[in-house]
Amino acid sequence: MRRLLCAALALAAAAPWQSGQAAELKQYQYRQVSISACRADPRTDTIRTYWKDAAGQPLATFARLDAMLRAQGQEMLCATNAGIYDKQLQPLGLYVERGSVLRKLNTRKNAYGNFYMQPNGVFVLGERQAYIVETSDYAAQSTLWDATARYATQSGPLMIVAGKINARFDPDSMNAVVRNAVCLDSAGMVTLAIARNPISFHDFASFLRDELKCTDALYLDGSISRIYPSLEANMGPAFGAMIAVVKNAGGK
Repeated sequence: MRRLLCAALALAAAAPWQSGQAAELKQYQYRQVSISACRADPRTDTIRTYWKDAAGQPLATFARLDAMLRAQGQEMLCATNAGIYDKQLQPLGLYVERGSVLRKLNTRKNAYGNFYMQPNGVFVLGERQAYIVETSDYAAQSTLWDATARYATQSGPLMIVAGKINARFDPDSMNAVVRNAVCLDSAGMVTLAIARNPISFHDFASFLRDELKCTDALYLDGSISRIYPSLEANMGPAFGAMIAVVKNAGGK
C-alpha cells in the first residue's frame, strides 16, 4: 500500500492532551478534507451510548438527546451516531446500555453492506476503560465481554486493528463519502471522529492512525453521519444509537 505523504494540519492549535482535560471538538484539515475529532478519557470522562428515551422511543436526534440530558442535570460535550441501524432505528448488531443487552451480537458475515465487511467489531465501554473488539473474538469470549460491557455498540468494518489498516481498503479507491468512526490510541483514549467531506476508507483510516495515533478503529456509518456540536448536527435523517461524552451541570 502506498504511503500517504500529506500530513494533517490542525486548524485549531492543540496542546498535547492532558489527563483530566475536558473533552472538546477539534478541527483538522487532511488532504482537502475537514475532519472533526472529540477526544475523551474513559478513566475520567463520562462516555455513554444512548438509544431510547424513558418512554422507550428512539431519541433519534442530538437535539432530543441533549434535552434529555439537560433534564437530568447533564451537559452534552460532544456526540456522534453510533453505528449502522435498520429502518426502525434499531442497531443492526450488539447494543448494550447499563450492562443490559438490548440487541444481540450479529455474527453474520456473508451479507451486503459496510456493516458486514470483514472484520467488523464492537466498541465496548467497561468500568473506566474502552475496547474495540473483533466480532469473532467477542463471540468466542462472550461471557467475559458481556460481563465487561457497561455500554457497547457493534458496527463495521474495523478500520484499524493493532495499528494495521484493514487490508480490504484500497488506497486508490474512488469511493469517497462522509464517514465517522470511533478509535482508541495506545493510552486508551477514545476519539469520536468524522470526515465532514467525502473521503475513502483507506484515507480516513490513515488519518486516524498516522495523525490521531489510533491503534484500533471501528467504522460507524457513512453519508448520514453527523457530529455534535456543529452547524449541521441536527440536519439529516434520524439516527439509531448515539455515543456521547457528557458532564454533570456542576462539573464532573
